[in-house]
Amino acid sequence: MSAPQLATLGMMIAVALLLVGAGLNLLRLSSRFPVIAHRVVLIGVLIALVADIAGLPRGTSSLRLFVLGNQPLVWHMDTASLLILAPAWLAVALAVAVRSHQGGWWSLGVATALIGVFCLAGLNNGAAMIIGWELMSLGSAVMILSIRSDTRGSKATLTMLALLEVGSVALVMAVALLGPHLGFAGFRGDWGARGIVVSSIIGLLFLVGFGAKLGVAPLYAWVAETYGSADGPTGAIFSSLILNTAYFALGRALLRWLPVHASSTLFLGVTVAALGMLSAIIAILYAFQQGDWRRLLSLSGVENGGIAIGALGAALIFQAGGQQELAGLCWLIGILHLMGHSLAKAGLFLAASVKKERDGNHRIVQTGLGHEYPWTVGVGGLIASMSLSAMPPAMGFVTEWLLFEALFHDFTLASLAGRTTLILVGAGLALSAALSLATFVKLYGVGLLGARRPGRSVAVGHRLAVLVLGLANLTGAISLVFWESLMWRASWPDPASAKALVNGLLIVPLSDSFAFISPVQLMIVGVLFACVPIALLLRRSKSRRVPLWSGGETVDVVASATTAFGFSNPLRTVYSFLYRPKTSSERTYRDQGYVLEQATYHTREAPILGAGLIQSLRRGVNRLARVLSPLQGGQLNVYLSYLFILFLVVVLAIFVH
Repeated sequence: MSAPQLATLGMMIAVALLLVGAGLNLLRLSSRFPVIAHRVVLIGVLIALVADIAGLPRGTSSLRLFVLGNQPLVWHMDTASLLILAPAWLAVALAVAVRSHQGGWWSLGVATALIGVFCLAGLNNGAAMIIGWELMSLGSAVMILSIRSDTRGSKATLTMLALLEVGSVALVMAVALLGPHLGFAGFRGDWGARGIVVSSIIGLLFLVGFGAKLGVAPLYAWVAETYGSADGPTGAIFSSLILNTAYFALGRALLRWLPVHASSTLFLGVTVAALGMLSAIIAILYAFQQGDWRRLLSLSGVENGGIAIGALGAALIFQAGGQQELAGLCWLIGILHLMGHSLAKAGLFLAASVKKERDGNHRIVQTGLGHEYPWTVGVGGLIASMSLSAMPPAMGFVTEWLLFEALFHDFTLASLAGRTTLILVGAGLALSAALSLATFVKLYGVGLLGARRPGRSVAVGHRLAVLVLGLANLTGAISLVFWESLMWRASWPDPASAKALVNGLLIVPLSDSFAFISPVQLMIVGVLFACVPIALLLRRSKSRRVPLWSGGETVDVVASATTAFGFSNPLRTVYSFLYRPKTSSERTYRDQGYVLEQATYHTREAPILGAGLIQSLRRGVNRLARVLSPLQGGQLNVYLSYLFILFLVVVLAIFVH
């Protein structure tokens, strides 16, 4: 049996196990059924991971299921989809394995969302694509609602579903505008038969549709509240498999189906790149102000999704300018970036789960994880934070450096709009990288390396999961030079772009005379530099601790430590025009109101986009509902009159026709 056939068989077994796990969770015939169902789902995920790796060189073989509307429904996953989902399967497997509350509705939600991933990434039909999208949304909602750890969870889930349904409507409209054919094979021809204006509208609809899960502004409004109502394993699944699948689907639509018209392709490229970088900058600015692990990590996920969307927009701009190799390079960079992001973000979400298990909350405070926890959490969290803040030699640094190098090829374009957009995308990428560094210095420095505080013991599985994901991220960055055969099969639209990406131990953007980077050499140099402090540490026979010095005054170490709010408040002041900070205070008195017992200060942001826009739309819908409410008076005679009027309209329409 060949590797593609073996991969197809493994994927089908995984789907079957997910269906069995979902069915067992629905039956609940005994108290043991949820635990058994949870393990069945975990085995299905592990088999999917193995099958994904087996099919990486050439993709899976095509599996013809049945004929739908005179068109065969075929399941097939190519190298690009397998490549971007491979690390995500690992993240999902660890998230499912370490979750303490096994089985039940949460496992049902996981199985439903993963079946949607198989539909969206593998089936070659527009209707199946939309069904897969809905299954992913439904499974995500079930996972959130099953936790019930936050009274705001139901409201956040409703907001998420509302905005994701906006994406569903956009996808339905895009497929409808493409024409009568539902098979992907006819999409490019149907799209090419439309005019430039209609072609641009279809591209924007795909951007809105798949961008709803990627968190494109202003559709990112659901992200912080929804993740803030979830637990660590749920956040790990959302930020890895769900996010990567949505990006693959968006890239497939804009690079595989979009006809190359110089004007419409350039317009969509400029729009996609600008919106992606705008989303990245706004999201990381608000992530920096968060005091909750999950909310910070979720907005950071929007930032990384925005960077990948910016790379996709750059690919469209290069494609419009006839630079196919650079277009394929930018698309490949987006894939690699989200691969590294899925490992790093899943690791930190599981670290947030460790935080919850230890302290009973997700607040970014001086909890002392770095001092009192085993080194596994500290090392894994450090590598993940380095990757998300684009620090060498982690995966995030490699991909963002490659994107910089690709954007510097703007001189190959004749279009002024394209060159200007790429320059601005590069500037936005630099700003988001700087803000990411500050954000994860805050998360790691305050949240992981704070003062000592007692806490509950933590399961070993959580600690090892964080370490495994961190080491996988670092290993991926170091071994990137050996992936050439995999990358050129995944680099749309021109495989030659990845063929010229590797030169020995160097990674180069098409030419080693332009620029280069070597993660392997960075790792070697880093280890050599680390020998000096390690030697000094080993030379000491005994650690010496001294009290904090503060000008000769006696201070409380915990009270004088930097807080999450104190660390981020200067930036809040600088960007007050964007944050629009709101402050309030509460005072509690005793002894008949003469003695102040407690003073509490609250601060929050009033975002320009996102929640503000959603609240305006919600007020408009409520106002419209009040205007139309007399139509539903609850009286039978009124409803009968409606039916009579409808009958008259139908009769008149028949006679007029």
